[in-house]
Amino acid sequence: MERSIETPARIDGVAVVRWPDEHARAADLERMRVPMLALVDIDADPPLTAGPLTDWVREPVDERDLQSRIVALRCRASFDRPILGDHGVVWRGEVWVALSPIEERLTAAFLARSGRVLSRRRLEQLGWPDGIPNARAIDGRIKVLRTRIAPVGVRIHTVRGQGYLAEIQAIPAERDNAP
Repeated sequence: MERSIETPARIDGVAVVRWPDEHARAADLERMRVPMLALVDIDADPPLTAGPLTDWVREPVDERDLQSRIVALRCRASFDRPILGDHGVVWRGEVWVALSPIEERLTAAFLARSGRVLSRRRLEQLGWPDGIPNARAIDGRIKVLRTRIAPVGVRIHTVRGQGYLAEIQAIPAERDNAP
């Protein structure tokens, strides 16, 4: 099945842009270091790819080819930092973790503001937009979330009296097989 008409703006954490129609959006995404796949019009010149976070494919594109490019981009992009994809799945390389809707909202906040303290109040507002179920709900969710997202290299620290801070850890380089 070839795709050429209706494509979402993002697929599994990778931005999808129409080239050259959305060249300004593509430039913004590149500046923000968002993984991006350009769908190039059949008569247009392809964009100059700037690195591992950008790829392109000419339209019409086969669905399998589109998904293959998305998976490759997501994998390359997520080695530096985790990517929150569709359906509450957070990716880091080929490792993934499925999250509940509340965990997804909290993780999105931590990933967007890694290295900065998020107050308990702010996390409660993000996690439970309709109101928190009890005064200590955030404590239980953070305790579970710490364990859930550890495999993708995110560590959540408590900042006493202030809130929580997410640290994105480096993935250790592969060692040679030499002893």
